[in-house]
Amino acid sequence: MNITLYGAASDRIDRAYIERVEELGRAMARRGHTMVFGAGSTGLMGAAARGMASEHGRIVGVTPHFMHSLEPVSDLCTELIATETMAERKTIMEEKADAFIIVPGGIGTFDEFFQILTLKVLGRHNKPIILYNINGFWDNMISVIGTDLIKGFINTKTADCFCICETPESVFHEIEAPDPEED
Repeated sequence: MNITLYGAASDRIDRAYIERVEELGRAMARRGHTMVFGAGSTGLMGAAARGMASEHGRIVGVTPHFMHSLEPVSDLCTELIATETMAERKTIMEEKADAFIIVPGGIGTFDEFFQILTLKVLGRHNKPIILYNINGFWDNMISVIGTDLIKGFINTKTADCFCICETPESVFHEIEAPDPEED
């Protein structure tokens, strides 16, 4: 299975996040999955790649040319796809994905999460979306979504389009579960 991972490129984050995402990367590789990601070598993107590489996992990096001067590209990628734009990068990552894991991140990660969530709500895909909630990182986002639900800005269908997981085991339980619509 191809799993697209979105997450922080920042190298200024707490080591606890790095360790948990490296662990997730190792678990992904041990289960035979391929990771598709933004090709960053730092932050949580780099941590996931290091975890995957330590277990000899297949790693597909997707990055626009202009990003190479802004953040270092991981040399752990087994395949590197260069694009011209961020939009093209996101489209390739979405198309390659069988599932999405969103680890903690900043504005770019939020953008990626809301784009794939919106596409799922609109029926453009039915792929699992997992918020990997390390140390309660996503709690505030979940609260905002809950408030929007209560106030009628979103419906329960939207809230049901993603799962919140706190361990690699729960992540893979959700991703690898049989699709009830295929029965």
